Amino acid sequence: MSELGDRLVAQLIRDYYSNADIASIAPDRISEREFGYGVIGNKIANRHMAFKTPAELKNFLVSNAPAFVDYSAAYYRFPDARPMEKKIWLGSELRFDLDASDAKYDCKIHAKGWLCDERLEAVKRDTLLLIEDFLIGDFGLSEKEIAINFSGNRGYHIHVTKDAVLQLSQEAREDLCNYIKPTSIPAKVLFPGLAKPMKRMPQVFPGPKPDEPGWRGKFALAFIEKLKSAESLMGLGIDEKLAKRLNKEKELVEMGIRQGNWSLVRMPPTEQYWQKVIDSILFERSVFIDANVTKDPSHLMRLPNTIHGGSGFIAKKIPSIADLEKFDPMKDAIAWRKGEAKIVANTPYALRIGDETYGPFSNAEAIVPIYAATYLYLKGFADIKSIY
Repeated sequence: MSELGDRLVAQLIRDYYSNADIASIAPDRISEREFGYGVIGNKIANRHMAFKTPAELKNFLVSNAPAFVDYSAAYYRFPDARPMEKKIWLGSELRFDLDASDAKYDCKIHAKGWLCDERLEAVKRDTLLLIEDFLIGDFGLSEKEIAINFSGNRGYHIHVTKDAVLQLSQEAREDLCNYIKPTSIPAKVLFPGLAKPMKRMPQVFPGPKPDEPGWRGKFALAFIEKLKSAESLMGLGIDEKLAKRLNKEKELVEMGIRQGNWSLVRMPPTEQYWQKVIDSILFERSVFIDANVTKDPSHLMRLPNTIHGGSGFIAKKIPSIADLEKFDPMKDAIAWRKGEAKIVANTPYALRIGDETYGPFSNAEAIVPIYAATYLYLKGFADIKSIY
C-alpha cells in the first residue's frame, strides 16, 4: 500500500458515491437496519450505525468514502443501540454467501488464491444451482422473492425477503444450511438393502428415484447424468470396467433407476463402495455456502451497489436469473472506466479484466486503465506510481 494509492482509491470511491443514484443503493426499511463500514485492510472498522433516510446514507458515503459498506440482515426497532439485545429484533432476511475462495473451487491451472475465470464460473454455476434447485425447486420460492448481487470480489450474495423467512430462528437457518450442504448421507439411508450383508447384487435392489423430493431425487438424477460417459462415472470412484459397462447399457440402467430398482448398477454390494459414490455426488451437487452468514440473523453483509475495497469493483445488483447467467464480474462490475495509471506490478499469471489481458508482470512497469490499476493495487499485486 502507498499514500498515493490510498488517496487515489479514496477519491475514486468518493466520486462514485457523489454520482450514484442513492435509490439504487439504499435498502428497504433503511431506518430499521444496522450499518457498518470499513477501511482498506479492515472490512468492518465500525458498526452499530443507523440512517433514517437514503439522503443521510448518501451524505455519509460521500463525506467518508468508506472502502466497505455493510448492512444487517436484521430489522431492528433501535438499530444503532448497544449491546445487541437493546436493538430489539424485528426479523431478518435469509441470506447466502458463496465465495470462490472455497476449496471446492480450487483451480487446477492456477495457484491457490489466484482469482481466475475458471473459479468465477464455478461459483456462478453453484449460485444458479442454489437458486434454481434449492430455493425455487425445493423451498418453493419464486424468482421475485430472491435478490441477487455480485459480492464485489469473489462470489455472489443471495437475499430472500419473503415474509415467511423473517422470523426463522438461528436453529432453523442452520437446518437449511445442513440441507443445502450436507456433510454426508449414510448409504443405507438411500439404499436400505445395504443394511444386510450381501455377497452379490440381488435382482431387486430398491433405491431412490429421480422424481422423489429432496436428496433422494437429486442423487438419482445426478447418477443418471453421469451415465452419459464412462469418465464421469469414474469420477465418482467407480472402476473403469464397470463404468464402461454402465455407459454402454445406460438406457437400460436409467430405466431401472427411474423405476427405483438399482439392481443393474452392479457395484460391489458393500456400504463402503456405495458411500464413496454418494459422497462424490454430494460434493458436486451441494452448494458451498458460508453457513455463518446464513444462520446468523444479525450478520452484516456488503450493501449492494457499493464499492468493495478489496477489488475496486461494485457489489452489483443482478436483476434476474437470466442476467446472472450472462454476468461477467471482470467486465460488468467495473466501477471506474476513465483514466490510466502507471504501475509497478508483480503477478504470477495474466489478468483478464475488462476487454483486455494484462501481465503476467515480474516487477515491471506498465500503463493500464484505472480499473486494472486499482484492482491490482487493492489485491497487493501492484503499486501505483502516477495517474493520468
